[in-house]
Formats: sequence, C-alpha cells, structure tokens
Amino acid sequence: MSGRPDSSKLVARWIALTIAASLVAAVDGGWLASWATFAPSRIWRGEVWRLVTWVFVEGSPFQLVLTCVAIYHFGGELLPRWGERRMRRFLLEVLGGAAVVSSLLALIIRDLWLSYRFGGWAVADALVIAWARQYPDSTLVVYGLLRLRGRELVRITVGITAVYAAFAGIFTWSLELLVCAAAYYYPPKRLIR
Repeated sequence: MSGRPDSSKLVARWIALTIAASLVAAVDGGWLASWATFAPSRIWRGEVWRLVTWVFVEGSPFQLVLTCVAIYHFGGELLPRWGERRMRRFLLEVLGGAAVVSSLLALIIRDLWLSYRFGGWAVADALVIAWARQYPDSTLVVYGLLRLRGRELVRITVGITAVYAAFAGIFTWSLELLVCAAAYYYPPKRLIR
C-alpha cells in the first residue's frame, strides 16, 4: 500500500478493531453483538451508540474477510488521496446517515424495527463505491478473470446488494441499500480531490 505512513496506520487500526470486535462477538455468547449491532428498536430506547458501533462488528467469517479486504484495498487507496479527515467525514455521513434514515424508517416498518444488522457489507459497499467514483477509469481485476472499470464496479456493487436484498427482504436490507444510495449520490465536490 503506497501513500502516507499515517494512512496505513489508520487502515491497520480499522482492520484490527473490526477483527477484534467481530471475534469477541463470535465467542462471547452474543453479548457484544447484542450490544453493538444496528438495532432500531434499541436505538429508539436510547442506545444511540449503535448508530456508530454497528460498522465494526461482523457476524460471519467470510464477510469479515471480505470487509477487511475492502478496508485494506479500497480504504488503503482512498486514504492517501483523501486524508484521514475526508475519509472519516465520508464514512460518518454515508454510514451514519444511512443508519439515521434507517432508524427513522423503522418507526413505520415493522421488519426493520425488529432487525439486528452487522456492518461489514455496508462498509465494503461504501468503500467500493467511493473508490469506483474516485477512480472511474481505473480497472479492478477480480481473481485474474474479471476486469471491471470503476463505473461498472458501482453498478455491480449496487446490483449484488439489491439481489441479496430481494432474497433476504428489502426492508431487512434497507440499511445496506441506503448506504449504496448515499455513497452513489454523495456530492462529487466532496468526493473528488
């Protein structure tokens, strides 16, 4: 990973926190997961920290690996260009904004009200879409077989998330869909540097 030394430290800390929180959540009998995941019914009862903590916990080993790869690759390439401040602002606005909107939607949608969501998928979506928008003409090679340009990567990322939402439930996956929409429509002047 090239760039400023502080960017690799931030990425390393972010990955370490995500791995540590997810592993603790996996072995502690569910305490951390029940305390940190996105849960609108609990947010409306005053557990507002969940608007932030959900992004650091993942409940599946495969998704944990994908999330860490996304943080390392896409976050690692965005940080030298954006800097820590812009990266944090983007993530807070996209992930935090989607969590707030999803919490508001939960007031009228019972399936969403009762959901508990981990954050890995949403984090990966936000970073992939941000990278693809920042580098629209760059090519990403997947497993040496598939070559995707930035513009195509956005459509594929949103499409894959939409397919999962169709199978698991649109309202259940509304948080991830909102993250995709927020990253896709994020103002270009705030994104491009």
